[in-house]
Amino acid sequence: MWEFLLDILFPPRCSGCRQQGAWLCQDCWRELALVRTPLCYRCGRLSLDFRLCRHCRRSGGLSRLIFCGYWQDPLRRMILNLKYRRWRVLANYLVELMVTSYGLVEGKADIIMPVPLHWQRGWSRGFNQAEVLALGVARRLQMRFANPLVRCRATQPQFGLTKTSRLANIEGAFALRAGRRGIINGKIIVVVDDVIATGSTIEECARVLRREGAKEVWGLVIARA
Repeated sequence: MWEFLLDILFPPRCSGCRQQGAWLCQDCWRELALVRTPLCYRCGRLSLDFRLCRHCRRSGGLSRLIFCGYWQDPLRRMILNLKYRRWRVLANYLVELMVTSYGLVEGKADIIMPVPLHWQRGWSRGFNQAEVLALGVARRLQMRFANPLVRCRATQPQFGLTKTSRLANIEGAFALRAGRRGIINGKIIVVVDDVIATGSTIEECARVLRREGAKEVWGLVIARA
């Protein structure tokens, strides 16, 4: 009833074309630049189950990264509206995309978790969009949700930085919460974020998790920039 009243007071507008009637119209849904065949996210080669190919794999970190599409409108606009304009209703659409892409891979993970925000940014933004998405995917897939990582220092936004600066910016930024090692030990973990460019943030999360005993770490994101 509350959502019905809100729709009357503030009629839904498409996040892509701004037409009234839905938060994402059918025309814009069809225009989403989605990935239909698993690829290595680094080089774009065909790669079974979104695994990093042998040319791109780094030991001790991420073993695969599942991404739904590319950083293009209307998908780009949907992510920005969720992240900065707090259009939380768009998370439902994005979760469906992530669930569909996750279904393209063989095997099942044990735990799903978000890339954590530093508390200062979380306070200013009001929520962590990666956590909203991870919770949605966990509910849809009936997976265990956990939040064992903490961002222990504030970092600059990654967009706009060079590859070398991105790595330096994020190095040592994450740590495992005290007493949470038993949750991840020997488990396959999916780390969720909204968008990646070089993948340095999610790779750093994977390195920490593997060092603390995770069996394998996958990434799951909406878009690759």
